[in-house]
Amino acid sequence: MLPSLNDLTPPPLNYDNTGHSRASVDHYAGSLAPSTNNVSVNDGLSAYNAPDTPLKLTSRHYEVHEVANDNPYSYDADTFLNRAASKLRIKSAFHWVDPRFFHERAWFGWGIPRSYQLPGHYYKSASDKPIDVWKHRDVFRRKFAGLNEDRYLNPLDGRVEKLFVQTISELYDTDNATTWRRTYIDNVSPWIIRLAYWPYSHMPDPRRPYSLDYAVRKTSPSGIRAWKQEQWVHVGVRWLPACFGLLVLMSYPTDIEGQVRNHGNYDPVPYRYWSYPVTARNFRENLGEKPNSRFISSTKDFRLSDRCLRPRLLCFLDVQTDDNPRGLLDPQRWIDAHGGGVEPTYIFVSYTAEKQFERRCREARRDIQETGSSSCACDACRYSAADAEALHAIAYQAARNAGVAAYWTDQCCMSSDKNELQDDVYRISDVTRGAAKIVVVVGRSGRNHLPPGVTALDLLREWGTRMWTWPEVLLGPAGEKIQVYTRGGDMNAPLEISKMEFPTQVWDDGEVARQLIDNYEGTLTLSRLELVILALECLKARVEKGTTKYLDGDLSYALMGLLRQRPKVDPTDSAFQAFSRLSLANDSDQLLERMICLLPVEQLADSQLDAHPDRPTSHMDSDGTRDSRERHYWANMNDYWGAKLWDIEPTCQVAGIGHDDTVILDGAHAATIHWDRFRRVAITTRETWSRTLARYFVRGTPAWFFTGVLTLAFAAGSSTTKGVGALFLVVALLTVLLSPMLILHIYGGKVWNTQPWLFGFEGHMTLRKIEMKIFGFPSERLSWAPYASNMSHHRVNTEFLADECEGTDPLLAGDSEPEVIVSRSGAKLRLFTLIDTNTMTVTTFRAARPPTIALLCGSEGGMQRAVLCSYDWTNQCLWRETVLRMETVVLEKMSRIGRVRFGLRRREADVERSYLRPP
Repeated sequence: MLPSLNDLTPPPLNYDNTGHSRASVDHYAGSLAPSTNNVSVNDGLSAYNAPDTPLKLTSRHYEVHEVANDNPYSYDADTFLNRAASKLRIKSAFHWVDPRFFHERAWFGWGIPRSYQLPGHYYKSASDKPIDVWKHRDVFRRKFAGLNEDRYLNPLDGRVEKLFVQTISELYDTDNATTWRRTYIDNVSPWIIRLAYWPYSHMPDPRRPYSLDYAVRKTSPSGIRAWKQEQWVHVGVRWLPACFGLLVLMSYPTDIEGQVRNHGNYDPVPYRYWSYPVTARNFRENLGEKPNSRFISSTKDFRLSDRCLRPRLLCFLDVQTDDNPRGLLDPQRWIDAHGGGVEPTYIFVSYTAEKQFERRCREARRDIQETGSSSCACDACRYSAADAEALHAIAYQAARNAGVAAYWTDQCCMSSDKNELQDDVYRISDVTRGAAKIVVVVGRSGRNHLPPGVTALDLLREWGTRMWTWPEVLLGPAGEKIQVYTRGGDMNAPLEISKMEFPTQVWDDGEVARQLIDNYEGTLTLSRLELVILALECLKARVEKGTTKYLDGDLSYALMGLLRQRPKVDPTDSAFQAFSRLSLANDSDQLLERMICLLPVEQLADSQLDAHPDRPTSHMDSDGTRDSRERHYWANMNDYWGAKLWDIEPTCQVAGIGHDDTVILDGAHAATIHWDRFRRVAITTRETWSRTLARYFVRGTPAWFFTGVLTLAFAAGSSTTKGVGALFLVVALLTVLLSPMLILHIYGGKVWNTQPWLFGFEGHMTLRKIEMKIFGFPSERLSWAPYASNMSHHRVNTEFLADECEGTDPLLAGDSEPEVIVSRSGAKLRLFTLIDTNTMTVTTFRAARPPTIALLCGSEGGMQRAVLCSYDWTNQCLWRETVLRMETVVLEKMSRIGRVRFGLRRREADVERSYLRPP
């Protein structure tokens, strides 16, 4: 006995005197309490909202739940429709009608799609408090609040809607282990075209008895002549039913051709960023900035760091006393004492504290960094004092041998004030530039002689692996050899090595480093962009070998010493933010804009990130390979297509730096990618006389048929009238009998223009299946993009031209990539397919989640770099999922987008398994 529909009615919500709904005490998972996914609020942007903030309800009567980490989909899916489907057992009763619509894992809704699968995982609450409620303001200033789930910007109305991803049957029949809703791929082509092609579908191939593939060319004369008996029988059995069905369909006017929208352009992205950046390119846009007359008349940029004209302190040879054994003195005082007209000459003493001249213990270094001094007297600090004495003794002798007045070393020549010390650390490059000679001191900590089997060159190579020592070689005086003194060695016969010998004898990356040496020696001129890229590559390789970390932005601060414009050091900056500030200060080369367009080669599982053999393991503050790669993920310049940054021409601009390693991007071309379903594509074909005549007969068939029938019925013995009626009827019947072929001829043919769409689905299908879903028949209109993604394949087609480039199916062209690939954020990469109806190309790619927005940010090699982004509505950020190459003609069909918050890598949120059972 079926239950009464009254039993399916949800209980009324309880409201208090404030007009806010309260969840019932006995609320349980699976009840009919509605969701917060469409709560209308009074204020706020995309940001976390305290869960106990009262939210005004809309007419949908959604409420805020008070159960921590509860499954949000239980309230979204447990609706009247799904409860009715469960009570009435609709899926088991009607599964035979449409197995996909009434799938065993399907949920039902009133919107589109009406049948879908809920995500298998949901985002956990970020706190132990009640469920996190997030706010969002769309481009039309409408306010929205809800739980964290995958959504996208609807191009029709600008709202953030739930993300539905159409999926191939093989995936749709498995558990949905994602965070987005899945739906099946529906055929959107008109029924009249589907029925016209039905006689030709699943044409048997005599050469393959068990194959259902259509192996001949549909209705072409050459194809018909090639048919065998089995194929003629197959078409003949289906022909008359198809003709009768077409006669019925032609009697009702339907919209067969697709809709032309957006003036023939792609769907735009209705986005606007409402918040302040952390740092804007124009400082007037920063939070709290007000007009100030003192900046109006000044040409100095107060955001840049001042250059160090001379060292803060030097160790002078002629002023050493018992009270000042190292001769530490302000250079200005020494200049005043010597007549005030001569600058002191000095040598720059370079060394490494790792394993050679150990510094003080970790606690003492932390005290010095925080307060400027430390009174620690542990064993490590006492041993470091002996190393320091040996270092100064060597430095003193090296200065005497060089005939200079002083020497500089970071052991004592930097300020003891905390703030000044930080500035001094990152101005060492200025001290290096002013030195008369570079002296390198090597040795083994605590030992006055080298260990057996260890040479000075071995220690020099060890010194060369450190990030901070590398710029010192570049910035030293040109043409001067670098002297290498060894602890316990002959002070009068140091090892002398020219800069040109460092790439071959000291450094591992000699091929790259040699170009920089030549640039600073004046034998080769690098552009600033080339200099930054090569220097960044060298510094990144060294920081991954265990260089001690002072700040997260150390790599950028070391790079900063090679450039003219230097932003002030901010200790709170992440590694990416520090590099972004440096890029904005030296902006004429658009470094960040170029980096955005790169497609880094994805690395596999974390187990492959083996630590470098030189990575120290005894110090917690040592920056090893894994942690360094995690912080410097943005510095990967290995583009999949082998392009260098100077090969890319940006078409957008970075307008500021955002929170959480993001930038504010302006002026990119953008388009929305549709994942929920395909749409009918408006197509323009050439109007030939045969197509015009066929359209005339097909569209007039119902009128001629019924006119003929009525004329014969009311002829009343008139032979003329009967003849006219018979003529109409014969023409109509002939047209009906030929209607499958005529309809395919009308709506087939070569495509001259189309309505641009970007369609996406999860998984992979052949071109024939895709065309069947969109156009209703395999028309050979679509083709594989030959070099659009890191999965694209192409080959030489010699059937007509000698060297024709033809894109091939990537999964049938020997794709040898492993089945499981992990992105740099740790997420499993899934297989997706993108269809561009403007260029009529299909591209398969891998990404962690379905990108809903395509940003065209630059061009390279005659192609546009399209950055495909997912949208995180909780913080209004577009996150790069992958990068494709599109044809340049798509620019004409895309509109520009204003400022967007953009990030290179989306952090993976904590998720919980959802165990909801479908109705």
